[in-house]
Amino acid sequence: MNIAGEDAASALREVERTRRRAFELSGYAHAGDSLIGWGLVWLVCNLVTQLAPHWGNNSWLIGIPAAVAWSMTRKPRGGARGGGWRSAATALAAFGFFAALMLVAGIRDPLQANALVSLCVATAYVVLGIWAGARFAWIGLALAALVLAGWFLDRSHLYLWLAFGGGGALLLSGLWLRRA
Repeated sequence: MNIAGEDAASALREVERTRRRAFELSGYAHAGDSLIGWGLVWLVCNLVTQLAPHWGNNSWLIGIPAAVAWSMTRKPRGGARGGGWRSAATALAAFGFFAALMLVAGIRDPLQANALVSLCVATAYVVLGIWAGARFAWIGLALAALVLAGWFLDRSHLYLWLAFGGGGALLLSGLWLRRA
């Protein structure tokens, strides 16, 4: 049985397309668990900040390390190793970036700082979507739209927008990605 060159090339293209799709779906499923953890942190910490402002900063000091620990312990499906120290290093790098950004930009208003960090996170998801799968980009766009809507339509309740809109979007997106 001889296979024509065009048939072989077509079969190889199909194998590569299938491999890329399997990699994308595996990444979605793994990221879903982390998104659920971060969504819970956004929901709870923004609610606390809106409803009990004197506890707001403390809630983030507990929530962020909890979400990092959650992300570090999530293992990809199929038994492969998780992100481990890379998750912690990424969170530390992001924290350092945001702290430097706030200092350089002179941002002292916690509401403005939260909105800015939220928009940066949304942008990171859009960029991730460009490289790793369109669903991440849709999550980032939805998150950015919710942050901007809260900022321009009802700034006095922005933390509620971030809690239910942002945290809810991350939670629902995590469930959506896990089903991929």
